[in-house]
Amino acid sequence: MPTVTIDPNYFSPRDMLMLRLSILIGGVLISLFMIGDLQMVPEELVDAYVTNRAFVQLPIVFALLASSFHRRFLQFSQVACFLAILGLVYTNYYFIHVSWQLAAFSFPYEGTFLYAFFGFFVFGMTFRYALCLMLLSTAGFICLMLLDSVYGDRTFMNVGFVAGSLFIGAIGRHRLDQLLGALKSANEQLITLSTTDGLTGLSNRRAFMGESERLFALLRRSGQLMSVFMIDLDHFKKFNDSYGHQEGDRAIRCQADILRAVFKRETDILGRYGGEEFIVVAPGDGKNDFERQAAQILAQWQALAMPNEDSPSGQSLSCSIGICHGLPTDYGSLENMIKAADEALYSAKEKGRGTFVVAEPARPI
Repeated sequence: MPTVTIDPNYFSPRDMLMLRLSILIGGVLISLFMIGDLQMVPEELVDAYVTNRAFVQLPIVFALLASSFHRRFLQFSQVACFLAILGLVYTNYYFIHVSWQLAAFSFPYEGTFLYAFFGFFVFGMTFRYALCLMLLSTAGFICLMLLDSVYGDRTFMNVGFVAGSLFIGAIGRHRLDQLLGALKSANEQLITLSTTDGLTGLSNRRAFMGESERLFALLRRSGQLMSVFMIDLDHFKKFNDSYGHQEGDRAIRCQADILRAVFKRETDILGRYGGEEFIVVAPGDGKNDFERQAAQILAQWQALAMPNEDSPSGQSLSCSIGICHGLPTDYGSLENMIKAADEALYSAKEKGRGTFVVAEPARPI
């Protein structure tokens, strides 16, 4: 049977289908147990048993199933599952009481475990609710045993068995929550490692291309403008050779920080393209906007005044920028815009570095 953990932060349509299927299976199990139990209970208890199961327990199950179609179900799903399971447990206790009062019949209490473990491990009840269910179910069973000597001299043994079994189930739920939490954390770390450049914290090339392709397709459909910036540190090899790799890494991190300071919108996509080369995709800017952004990048490097005395083009580290700006429909693909920005970058280097060049507009395809 599938195990469903209800997480309000992420719950796919397939997860919801599995949850509803689990609830439905729970109702089917109760119906099947009715067939077996009716062979066991005395004749004078048949009506009470059918009423308890068919007109109390099954409606509880189907009420839970119906509530799962509410648009805000995920916000109250844990409470709903907890109340449903607790209701099933206590209706079972009530029938045990009725069976003893009407026919001095000791009806089995094992259904308590079935309901509780269904909640713990099939519905994915969190430890907090599992602990509350354990305490309330145990307290209810103790009260039942104090009210009726249903199981005679085995009463205290049965109380211990119920309490111990529910405790083990709750602890098992706690342990499972810990393992699932550790797995989720490990998956998040793996995703971060696979999509993020470790030195700068920007998207790596693979992740950048994936995000940019989606943005390119969106802007192409909507007919919006798009800018691609290719940024490269000038004479970085000489800087690295003169000042060491640690300073080289610091310079690369500075470039990333500058880009984050200039491109602040959520729709701006920043990435480390490779080595000392960076790339930015920014949607919807006019000519004045992207030229202003390029000027800000250059101005921040001038303000940093990071020494690069062996550089042929100056006494401080700088960068060159190539820009491709236009409608995605005019370029056909993101690769074509990147290629145009890269060619503009080389033009900026040929012009003496520490400047930016805008690629010629493309002819509509």
